[in-house]
Amino acid sequence: RMHRCHLFEGANRLRCIEALQKQAQRLPHPVSVPASADHRQASVLVPFCVLKDVGPGLLYTVRSGQLRSHSGQVSFPGGVRELNSTGRDCDFDLELSWAAATALREAEEEIGLSAGRVDVWGAHRSHTTSAKFAVTPVIGYCGELASLSELRANPDEVSLVLFRSLEHLLDKPGAWGYTVFDRPGYGRYAVPVLRDQLPRIWGLTAVFTFVALQLLLGPEFPQRLNRMQIEGEAVLKKSKPLVGS
Repeated sequence: RMHRCHLFEGANRLRCIEALQKQAQRLPHPVSVPASADHRQASVLVPFCVLKDVGPGLLYTVRSGQLRSHSGQVSFPGGVRELNSTGRDCDFDLELSWAAATALREAEEEIGLSAGRVDVWGAHRSHTTSAKFAVTPVIGYCGELASLSELRANPDEVSLVLFRSLEHLLDKPGAWGYTVFDRPGYGRYAVPVLRDQLPRIWGLTAVFTFVALQLLLGPEFPQRLNRMQIEGEAVLKKSKPLVGS
């Protein structure tokens, strides 16, 4: 069993921040986005927390059924980078990258998680989607919650706030599998899916979950998950793994 008191503080926190700082070298901090950019930029907050009487884990949202895209799916709070008419970041903050500022704004709008409550560790590299978005995961820790009722889901965007404990994400044999995708220009590739219960965690949300767990646990990350990915890639003639790279 993991020691909850040491996961998000002290030496382990610093190790995570240092690992993300290496990724930050790939994340420029421009005020504007080049006009020639092929993808719209977006970011999500991957929020670790401790739920009282349960333990450490991750917060997720279930997207509202009113949304035009990905309604009813599990996601992390997040959205598109907003620019004003001069190309300047609407969320521009000298202390934060655009990715962190955008993710914090969206987390407050979607689930009532105040920016001041989040200890932002940093951003991992972005992943592109078939809908022409480049999505950057921002990893952070939002402290202890007495219950999920502390958060306020915006019904226009979120139907439910979910919590999945690290024990749930790591210790259930057979909980994880993989999904095979085939995208023009990318070939076939496998990404993880948490398949043991509904609503399922899959797609980029599962990828970012995988990334966050690897970051947090380092060498303690369960080998069976790594084996799962290798086995998934083994069935593919052409594979572009999206996790752990």
